[in-house]
Amino acid sequence: MRQMTTVVGMIPVAMVLRVAVLTSALLAVVALGPRPALAAASECEFGPPGSAWVETSVTVEERGHDTAVMRSTTRVGVPRDWPGAAALFAADGADGCLLLAGGSSTSTATMTPDGAEVVVQRTQETPLQSYDMEWETEVAGLWSSRTSGQTRFVALRLSPAGLPPGLARARWRAVAVRAPDSEVRAVMPLPSEVRPGHTYVWRDAAAPPRVEVALRMSARSAFQRWTGSGGQQVLTVATCLGFALPYLLLAGLLVLLGRRSADRDERALVRIVLGTLAMITAVEVIAAVLLLSGTLFLAHLIGLTDAGAVLILAAPLGAAAWRRARPRSRRAGRAPTGAGRTRSGPTGPAFAGVVLAGAALVAVSGFAPLARRYVHEQAAPAWIASAVATASLLTGAAWVIAVRAARVPDRRTPRAVRALLRWSVPGLALTTLAFVAHAAVTGLRTWGYLPDVVVSPFFLLRNLAYLMWPLVVLLLLLLLRLHGRRTEAVGPLTAWLVAFLFVVGTIRWPSTYAGVPVPLAALAGLTVLSLLLRLTRRAEPADPGVSRRRLAVIVEEHRALEAREKGLRRRWAAGDMDDAAYHRENEPVVERIGRLRGEIGLDPRREDGLTPLDLALARGPGSSWWANARLASRYATYVGAPAAVFLIWATWSTDSMGHDGWLDRLREPNGFYGLAGDLIGGLLIWPVAGFVLGALWRRLPGRRGYLKGAVPVLAYGAATGAHAVLNNLIGQAPVRGSLVRILLLFLVLTVVAVLMDARTLQTRPGGLASRLTPVAVVYRLGTAGSGIALIVAQAAAILGLWTQLRHGIDITSQVDTSTQAPPSTDAQLFQSRPGG
Repeated sequence: MRQMTTVVGMIPVAMVLRVAVLTSALLAVVALGPRPALAAASECEFGPPGSAWVETSVTVEERGHDTAVMRSTTRVGVPRDWPGAAALFAADGADGCLLLAGGSSTSTATMTPDGAEVVVQRTQETPLQSYDMEWETEVAGLWSSRTSGQTRFVALRLSPAGLPPGLARARWRAVAVRAPDSEVRAVMPLPSEVRPGHTYVWRDAAAPPRVEVALRMSARSAFQRWTGSGGQQVLTVATCLGFALPYLLLAGLLVLLGRRSADRDERALVRIVLGTLAMITAVEVIAAVLLLSGTLFLAHLIGLTDAGAVLILAAPLGAAAWRRARPRSRRAGRAPTGAGRTRSGPTGPAFAGVVLAGAALVAVSGFAPLARRYVHEQAAPAWIASAVATASLLTGAAWVIAVRAARVPDRRTPRAVRALLRWSVPGLALTTLAFVAHAAVTGLRTWGYLPDVVVSPFFLLRNLAYLMWPLVVLLLLLLLRLHGRRTEAVGPLTAWLVAFLFVVGTIRWPSTYAGVPVPLAALAGLTVLSLLLRLTRRAEPADPGVSRRRLAVIVEEHRALEAREKGLRRRWAAGDMDDAAYHRENEPVVERIGRLRGEIGLDPRREDGLTPLDLALARGPGSSWWANARLASRYATYVGAPAAVFLIWATWSTDSMGHDGWLDRLREPNGFYGLAGDLIGGLLIWPVAGFVLGALWRRLPGRRGYLKGAVPVLAYGAATGAHAVLNNLIGQAPVRGSLVRILLLFLVLTVVAVLMDARTLQTRPGGLASRLTPVAVVYRLGTAGSGIALIVAQAAAILGLWTQLRHGIDITSQVDTSTQAPPSTDAQLFQSRPGG
């Protein structure tokens, strides 16, 4: 009992330490980064200036943003001798006397060239929501917005009580409104001058003017508004299908595979994968059913949703405990004899401690939210403890699923899988705990309360379900590993599994179009890859019956004999040899060529049109399609490391305009979720793409390896292209960095293919140079100018990548910078006012 208490007691201590470290780090990260240069003072301690002038503008943009944005710029000039003028340049400045704070804002203070005035400028941005905002007001600086029907009204605030105290005696000089398809409703008092673009100029107006415009919402924004009000059921069904549809297609394929398979282990692994897919999609399906039936609020109020989430996560743990707790005799009666089929695992007090710890986590996760609803403010730690317990349960469930799936074929976990679990599962634990800590910190900073993902296991699991696709990748790899041991050729079911692996590992879904999640890229990539495989399908080369090294020696000797035969024929044609000498020297060469071809199953008379080189390059360096896939995945991991570093750097750094960097993104409530997905995707895309290339090596077209990467690259390009086309059609945020990702994938797969050919033709051990020499000779002497084609293709990819980098790329930014006015536009516009 003492040992069990020790095991159970160590788990919360380690967890608390991790959470404390992660919370401290996230607090420090969120606190870093650029802050407004001027802090808003709550009161005007210096008194209002004797004279001041105000210029303000507002810009409303819909195209180029997933949500319309209202950006307000206000410029205030005060005399240099005002007591608060010097404080405007300090870190704790006095601009609160002159400008309204709030929202996302940046401030600057400058001196006029003549030194008579100090000009303060503040720019504020406010997203204009389309959901449930009927007649509610959204504010950015001195401007406000309200929505009625399909019209958005933007107006300058008129209440003198709502203005900063320093603007009580200010003179209003210019007001500008820039918005698409706007209709002016009111401009009062009559301006001194009206300029194009809804720019109104007053000559020192004493009272705040009234300016109001009406904007017709775009069709996309109107549709988003409809889905948020009358079309909620449509949005609910689309969200569920957008997330679950690719998984449902994969589940249908696995059911078909399980019915056709006669192997017990393979059927068991199929059941594990199906159970995992059900666990991942269960929360989204439950949410859709409850929303459509109108019982979600009641179910969440009484704790049914949170209890359901806990049961979903506890199911794999319970299944593992049940299997371990079954009588040993029953397991021994079914297991065949042999050292390779023995199993070992935790039993006794250690196992009881694990079960007790799991039960404690289930209790905390299930009952803490209910307790919080009754005691309210006093139970805030219980909410966080519930989220931490749910994250731990998710990690435990993923660990049990992965280990159980890895042990199905031979009752032991392979070394590579053990290394993957050793790093991935702790990484999943840290990621989930960091997600909870980040959501808690940003929620308290942004809204002043804990968000739903922290206070509810149901909503936490619903968010984390979108990050569970790496587990599906691991399970598909294990299933293909087991399937590859029993199949020599890549059959239709195997090809479909590889296609799904390519979609899950390289194309993440769903993408959002007008607020509706649709897995367009995933479906397009799956369709194009399957179609290309069917259109370019070729018969797999026959088994030569010799090892790779022997085949490489035969290729080298065969090429040397063919070169000697061509040389003798050339000498005979030129008259340097008579017929007798030619036949005497050529017959042994032809006989040796026939014996070599017969040894590997080719026609000795060379009437089939194939050469040993074609056979070797078509089969690849591996003895099976699984061996080719494993070798190509290893090469892609090494070759794709620089590309992965670049993508992660581009994801976690600022874009070309200096916005949306990783610090800025971490300040958003869902910033950590997006960055975690980008990080995982940037690391997994390369080994998964290499695995797909190797698995389909014998089916892909091309007599040289570097041509075989065209099919997966085209499928990936079609997926990203479909996403970009639909984005442009509906006027949504443009897709950034797609061409860069396609070019990087093309370069990586081309290099991997060259290394595969080099491995195929290797006849002796040596360094990289000695390995590449045979393949360089083959490419140089290949038919149809293969060497030139390789050089031209690589040069074009490198040139395109360099062009993208030279002009600046935004890998993750979704902001259309082409429609934004530069920061100095307002200053240039207002400086040209009459009577300056």
